[in-house]
Amino acid sequence: MPTRSPIRGRVLTAALLAGSLLVAACSSGDGSTSAQAETPTTAVTTTTTTGDQGPWDGDWPVEDPDHRSISDEALEQVRSYAFADGRNTQGLVIVHDGAIVAEWYADGADADSWGASWSVAKSFTSALVGIAIEEGKIPSLDEPMTTWYPDWADRDLGDVTLRDVLQMAPGLEWNENYDPGGGTSDIIQMVLNEKDQLAFAESRPEDVEPGTEFNYSSGTSMLLSGVLAEATGMPADEYAQEKLFGPLGMTKVDWWRDGAGHTLTYCCIDTTSRDFARFGQLYLDDGLWGDEQLVPAAYVDESVQGAPTSKDFYGLQWWLDDVDGVPSDLFSANGHDGQFIYVIPSLDLVVVRNGTYVKDDGPPIADPNLFTRYPSDGFIEGKGTLPPDEWDDSKILAPLAEDLGS
Repeated sequence: MPTRSPIRGRVLTAALLAGSLLVAACSSGDGSTSAQAETPTTAVTTTTTTGDQGPWDGDWPVEDPDHRSISDEALEQVRSYAFADGRNTQGLVIVHDGAIVAEWYADGADADSWGASWSVAKSFTSALVGIAIEEGKIPSLDEPMTTWYPDWADRDLGDVTLRDVLQMAPGLEWNENYDPGGGTSDIIQMVLNEKDQLAFAESRPEDVEPGTEFNYSSGTSMLLSGVLAEATGMPADEYAQEKLFGPLGMTKVDWWRDGAGHTLTYCCIDTTSRDFARFGQLYLDDGLWGDEQLVPAAYVDESVQGAPTSKDFYGLQWWLDDVDGVPSDLFSANGHDGQFIYVIPSLDLVVVRNGTYVKDDGPPIADPNLFTRYPSDGFIEGKGTLPPDEWDDSKILAPLAEDLGS
């Protein structure tokens, strides 16, 4: 199995952020101050209410508890695991047959609370590429990256294709290492020290032949920011609002940019747990939302086909997980500190988990650096995201699969 996105328990220590982050945390580049909300510490079940419209028209429908297709015992097993002490779960939403069958939030949070994405955003970025291909703004997945980065031809990178980038196999040097004791880390360099993160990602030299080796890289996904901006004539977040967020009814959403104005296509979409579930439902339904085909069905299908370079565990910016007790058609969008959108088409099931997140109250701009505004791992108390002490996908999904598959 290839190395995953850093989503569980890799703590960014003081050694990692010494100096630049601690100074910047006191005064961000735009003069904003950090959020003052207290970090929730106690998880409780929260009852929420919603309108009776379908998910394609507005609010999610909520299934009557007396007619749920998933047993109370299975739901309680899932809730107990997700909200155990130390798990730092903020929100958990379970959608079956297009209706919320259960949702819970930590004490102090609710269905309107901001959730973080971290690398879950990569899957949204992939969807935008599919939309742009359908609109003719991008010729195909096999288009050479020199279309958008012409100087790559002079750097012996002319054979890299868009498909290679989406499958994390462009052959570029990149070390996605979150351990400050593990040597050079390109991801740490990019998020801490680079105002223009796209320029940094674009400058990586060749390491191996493109299309031959899987190398999980946030820098590789950041290249898609430049592709989408040039292909569509607008930043990726604006294109997303027009083609994805708006049509999905995601009215509360921020997508962060770097200090040079480039959308961070490798991370950092803020929205609610319910709205993350909308995106999962969209992919469960092959890109169809109501009567509108937002993402081409063929592209959705190709997105969740395993690439040989990843030994079939990764598609087009989607993880293809093999989880005990869960059908093999499971695919997921995963992010640091335990952000998940799980999709199981054979069970008509979408599950979203978001961890504790206290959003910065300034504009969503990573200036002077991302971790000043969007710290992970509980590094800055009362700000950013907290990881779970442990997380086992099967503890969440297997009880649901057992009920729905029986």
